Amino acid sequence: MNDPFALDLTIRLLLLGLGSAMFVGSLLAYINRNKNKENFYKSRTIFLGIIGFIITVWTIVSLINN
Repeated sequence: MNDPFALDLTIRLLLLGLGSAMFVGSLLAYINRNKNKENFYKSRTIFLGIIGFIITVWTIVSLINN
């Protein structure tokens, strides 16, 4: 099917940005956990980092296969 507005590519690039932002944000929160005196939610940070990594890898593979 012809996609005149490149919506398929746009959605994939948005997912790539979302997934990589989740992964990098969680990674930086995990690295800087001792610098802040606030409560740190380790399980939530690791969970969101894993989900962000999965979304990022899935989107990169999807972009390569297309």
